[in-house]
Amino acid sequence: MESVRKYLSFVFIFVILHTTAFAIDSDAMKEGKKAFSKKAYGEAIKKFTKHADSHPQDGEAYMYLGYIYEYKKDYPKSIQNFRRAVDLDLDKDQRKTVLLKLALFFNYHQDWNLSATYSSRYLKYDPKNEEVQKIYNRAVGNKGNPSSSQSYSQPQRQETKHTEPKHADLKKDAAKKQEEVSEVQESTKPSSYYEQVLANQPNLEDVRWDYVLALFEEKKYDLAETNLKTLIEKNPNRSRYHYKLGIVKLRQDDPKSAIESFERAKKNPFSKDTNVFLYYVYLNEGIAYQKLAEVDKAETSFQQAYKQLQKDPPLLALARLYEQKSDWENCISSADKALSLNPNQVESHMFRFVCMFEAGQRTKKFESSFAKYSEFIDSKFPDLTQSPEKYQVGFLKLARRYTETNAFDKAETYFSVLEKDPAKAETREFLFYRGRNYFYSGKVDLAITILQKVTGSSSGHYLLARCYSKKGDISKTKEQFKLAADLKPEYWVSESLEKDFKDIWKDVNFREFIKTKAGTVSSQN
Repeated sequence: MESVRKYLSFVFIFVILHTTAFAIDSDAMKEGKKAFSKKAYGEAIKKFTKHADSHPQDGEAYMYLGYIYEYKKDYPKSIQNFRRAVDLDLDKDQRKTVLLKLALFFNYHQDWNLSATYSSRYLKYDPKNEEVQKIYNRAVGNKGNPSSSQSYSQPQRQETKHTEPKHADLKKDAAKKQEEVSEVQESTKPSSYYEQVLANQPNLEDVRWDYVLALFEEKKYDLAETNLKTLIEKNPNRSRYHYKLGIVKLRQDDPKSAIESFERAKKNPFSKDTNVFLYYVYLNEGIAYQKLAEVDKAETSFQQAYKQLQKDPPLLALARLYEQKSDWENCISSADKALSLNPNQVESHMFRFVCMFEAGQRTKKFESSFAKYSEFIDSKFPDLTQSPEKYQVGFLKLARRYTETNAFDKAETYFSVLEKDPAKAETREFLFYRGRNYFYSGKVDLAITILQKVTGSSSGHYLLARCYSKKGDISKTKEQFKLAADLKPEYWVSESLEKDFKDIWKDVNFREFIKTKAGTVSSQN
């Protein structure tokens, strides 16, 4: 194993430094690699994500994201990105390196199915690698063994809150499982019971279906897939088999295959409660498309789900989608509709608050959603670091709102949580508004430290000028004011100058600086 690790380190260095003829070097990719080399991981994450959004078939960006999260010790995200990378376009050396990482990871966690899968794929490129052959042999020998307590489960991304229907009724699923439709009630018996029955009567289709449901509940997705394929082979027109296989594929983080199964399910939908069945098919299809960053198709699927049943989950999914696209008006509209159906849905309030904030709509609805969202966070998560990621979408807007209402210490608690995520803490919005919070709370030196990181912002330079004014540093006040006015000339004639710079306004040189626009016009004018 030690030799594998040494080999992996060597290959990793080679792959990262080696520019391939197959690489798609968009501007975002080039900037991401540059940031990666400088260990500016927050910026690199943004650039690689941007490249991945515009090049959904290219696996290189996901490979880099895997390495970044590995360095940050966020192993679930690292593995998630590596798994996505090897299923997309990579050159041979890159693919070998990532497959080796995955084989080692799942071998360590004793997830024999995935360990066997990735070591087998690696051996196609390097069949003489004895260490990987040992990993593969060990995995195959233990494959399907449910006794391991170290089995690694692929983490679920933040998605629409999932529910499970029984006989067309909806049931809350507190474990955030994928949505699911079934013609029959979920079995409560363990999979071992059905294994004994099928050992003697393997052709009992209904029993095998119950076996699949039990395997699914026990998160034995590979076995569930195998048995679903057996059922489909015998009855290829049974829509629930295709649907369930799609859900299994989503659990295995294989959205492409999931979509294929959902499409087959739609060809022969349930004759009973067809709209209910199609509602869940479209809803999960939207989730699959969203995982693939195919935003337009995800939007269409969520809209189709809502047409089948006027429920709030597809509206919430649309609100989330529109917020990610910065489509504030459609986000507000979707959240409004969702709240009309489910007035206490906190995520809908969160998205309406965030998007109304961005759109500058400070109405009663804005205040209502702010109150619902903030009260929920305060009551459920006194320690903000323990809050689920899905509720943190609006944290920056909450911090800004608390600054506006002079609740500076409250705002700082949110800024403190956000600063732990480099992808958020290095954005211009975060830096400016945290600096603004420090400024108005009287912490001028801290404000300067933060605002100095803001570049290309007229508001940032102007606020820095105000900071230096409070410190009586006329030279730096002039310097920052000119940078602000170069970007926004209106500052030279602003009516608030005397108020904003009252600390140094009595200084004749400063007033002359303003009057002559830093010496570019005559004082007579």
